[in-house]
Amino acid sequence: MSHVFAPLEFEHALPVADGATSIVDLCRAVVYRELTDLREDWLGLEARASATLFQSHAWCSAWAQAGRDANCPEDPRIVTVWSAGRLVLLWPLAVRRLGPFRVLQGFAHPATQYCDALIEEGPHQGRWLELAWDSIRSMRGIDAVRITGIRADSAVAPLLGTRRHAHVTRTDAAPFTDFRASAGGVRRRSGRTRNALLRHLRHLSDHGEVAFEVIADGPERVAAMREMLDLKHAWLVRTAQVSAGYMHPANAAFLKALASQDDFFMARLKVGTRTAAVEGGVLREGRYWSLVQSYDGRFAPHGPGRLVFWHILERAAALRIEVFDFLAPATRHKTEWANGAMPVHDVVVPLRLPGWLVLAYVRRVRPLLKRCAAPLSRCIRRPDPVTPASD
Repeated sequence: MSHVFAPLEFEHALPVADGATSIVDLCRAVVYRELTDLREDWLGLEARASATLFQSHAWCSAWAQAGRDANCPEDPRIVTVWSAGRLVLLWPLAVRRLGPFRVLQGFAHPATQYCDALIEEGPHQGRWLELAWDSIRSMRGIDAVRITGIRADSAVAPLLGTRRHAHVTRTDAAPFTDFRASAGGVRRRSGRTRNALLRHLRHLSDHGEVAFEVIADGPERVAAMREMLDLKHAWLVRTAQVSAGYMHPANAAFLKALASQDDFFMARLKVGTRTAAVEGGVLREGRYWSLVQSYDGRFAPHGPGRLVFWHILERAAALRIEVFDFLAPATRHKTEWANGAMPVHDVVVPLRLPGWLVLAYVRRVRPLLKRCAAPLSRCIRRPDPVTPASD
């Protein structure tokens, strides 16, 4: 078992038993550098706690393996809190280099969309989180903590919102469609929208038979993921976009590994023998996280990505989707289908003097570089040959 931080105890014991007689609950925090040391306890906490896909052992271990295979291994710092020998909190984090600085971020960044901690329900959640934060502050050589994709309803949101020197560096929202009766009903498409979608289908049918399919076979999902990555790469080149996620060396292997898992969902819109659009994500216990989507640029005028969303959402009940999470950012092609949105934000907390330079980079320099990158990419890229969308 590999630790980078010695166990800690609360300053005060916590009574955990009801009645006149109480049992002293001694808690300790331990930071792990290996995921395998925690597998069984991690899976047990997943079954008892509510968190997102991105804190699951399956998600984190798939990213760790992809990173090793791509020769860019993650440097984990898995923050845990134990109560009477039972794992009650787990926060998957990792150390990243930002030039000369060392920054603590969510594990599997930039693939992880929501950063949170798995935490068992109970009256001592606040104390467990404080203990976890104490262990983070005590890590040697960490200049700043940068947590991205903090949902407003996450376990760590109240903790990070009260930290001294915590700075919000981005605010956004994650649109979702909740099909459950308690959500108050699904947003209906207007007649104008439905007519536009039907018109897109008619135009696509001019190039071949249009078919929507759910890809159930694991190896076929992996093959479809390869095709999706090719389409995404072509789109990035065509539009001169820069994507940190898709440029990461581990990304392709990671997504292929996810596609092979039983809870990965993929749907495809085909025109004749060609793939017009592909959508993929994880469907677990009625909640679907929309992770990837791409389309063939030859069919772009006919909204193939929009049509894929339409087909999936119209069939949500049959597909056992209760909540469709589009994830941030709240772009128009997502919000048009949503009946709600969850606020999300990013936070940087400088821990040492160099951490203030990290904050300045994230708030000022990085946005400037992103604005400059796209025009530069358009200037240097070669124009793509235009291929007519016909069979």
